[in-house]
Amino acid sequence: MTNGRVAVVTGASSGIGRAVTSTFAQQGIHVLAAGRDRDRLAAVQSELADGPGAVLPFAGDLTHPAHTEELLAAAEREWGPASIFVASAGRGLPGTVLGSDPDRWQELIEVNYLALLRQLRAAAAEFKRQAEADGGQRARDIVVIGSTVGRQVSAANPVYGSTKFAAHALVEALRQEVCTHNIRVTLIEPGFVRSGFQEAAGYDMAWFEAVADASGPLLTPENVASVVEFVVSRPTHVHLDDIRLRPTRQTV
Repeated sequence: MTNGRVAVVTGASSGIGRAVTSTFAQQGIHVLAAGRDRDRLAAVQSELADGPGAVLPFAGDLTHPAHTEELLAAAEREWGPASIFVASAGRGLPGTVLGSDPDRWQELIEVNYLALLRQLRAAAAEFKRQAEADGGQRARDIVVIGSTVGRQVSAANPVYGSTKFAAHALVEALRQEVCTHNIRVTLIEPGFVRSGFQEAAGYDMAWFEAVADASGPLLTPENVASVVEFVVSRPTHVHLDDIRLRPTRQTV
């Protein structure tokens, strides 16, 4: 059962994070929707105002060291302690080792690795504290949105892909560390998703449309969100810890 649970979702102003926020709210989950764009977050809240689950927008910079603690505290003030944390925020970067823009490497690592590490640490510490207080009688979920390029090396996109390989390592290590408290740490690794992510990151959109022609129909953010909702709604003793989903016609 998910009805009445409290979730924090990062990257909630667009793409997969927005779709997760919408799916959760429609299932009766209260969502603190975090992102950088205050206006987009307000629009998400307005769109879901009549749903069974409430949405509270929270604009801020995920790279600030204490940001995740602020998100969890804000959710608790509004509804009580969160038991779901979805790390959906991320950056893309086109190009190879030789061809990518080195001036963008630091930002990529700050957002996709260091900010993720801080999110995992803060959410897991809070969930562990809760579990120690109630004996771990309920499941608590940390879900990370990764990518298939974090599993299969891509010579065309290795700098971005390397941050997703790192996410895989962090998720599995944390799962081993906290699973005895009934804290479930899950990695969702989508293939090609039509979400605006590629355009925002500066990918060659002619290339992307060629991919869509060859591999489509591509996944939608809602396809990914439905998997996230399925994961967090499993019985406490059931953990789907690593899921890859691709467009059926995607070959790699």
